[in-house]
Amino acid sequence: MRLGAHQSVAGGVHNAIKLALADECEAVQLFVKSPNRWSAPALQQDEIEKFISIGAEFGCENITAHAAYLINLASPKDDVAEKSIVCLTDELLRCNTLKIPFHVLHPGSHLDTGFDAGVERIIAGIDEIYGSNDISTMLLLEITAGMGSSIGGKFEHLEAIIESTTNGDKLGVCLDTCHLYASGYDLVNDYEKVIGEAHARFGDKLKVCHLNDSKGGVGEHKDRHELLGKGSIGLETFKMLVNDSRLQGVLGILETPNERYIDEIRLLKSLRG
Repeated sequence: MRLGAHQSVAGGVHNAIKLALADECEAVQLFVKSPNRWSAPALQQDEIEKFISIGAEFGCENITAHAAYLINLASPKDDVAEKSIVCLTDELLRCNTLKIPFHVLHPGSHLDTGFDAGVERIIAGIDEIYGSNDISTMLLLEITAGMGSSIGGKFEHLEAIIESTTNGDKLGVCLDTCHLYASGYDLVNDYEKVIGEAHARFGDKLKVCHLNDSKGGVGEHKDRHELLGKGSIGLETFKMLVNDSRLQGVLGILETPNERYIDEIRLLKSLRG
């Protein structure tokens, strides 16, 4: 597992990689525009060139982006669904331009209109985006904490989307330790069962794993990230994760409540071997 963290793009997207290097990261996650706005100014050519240059040195295969929080492809509201497609298309095209191979997305919420209807809307949105654009960046569906009407709290949810879309080759999976635990996958007591099932279902589609301890308990559906070793998951589970040969090459990304990640990166590295 290549260890890294989500870094700020303040001052330009290339600065996320600079921060990652300063934090001794081997991988990095970033936003390609504001996560709380539907649109953003176009990337400037000098910014693109800076990112591609430093990204090539860092290794573009070690970089992933994360989608805006506003996006909800499962929404039954026509205006939100349309804006979600436009926004996600823009972000994927930005990733393409910056040579970022992965883009993590929360699948969405059906807003009490039913799981099947929500999944159908997600599939239609993904097929529209990839069918109408030349995009090589892979969209990674992230496991969720299973709150309310959200889609993605079970492996079967992600599998249903991947298997039903006509663009399954462009889809992958992002695990999240806090979300898995909150959704009822007991990484602490059933590590082998959980990761074994994930690997059996998704194989080399597992590209990113968010490494977050949890403030909530197993199955409580609380998406509340905690510092490593300070929550209910504990360091022993993270030791198993960073040494799991099935996750070799996966980007292990910290999203813990930190401003800088060097101490936790060093902690994770100390768990290796």
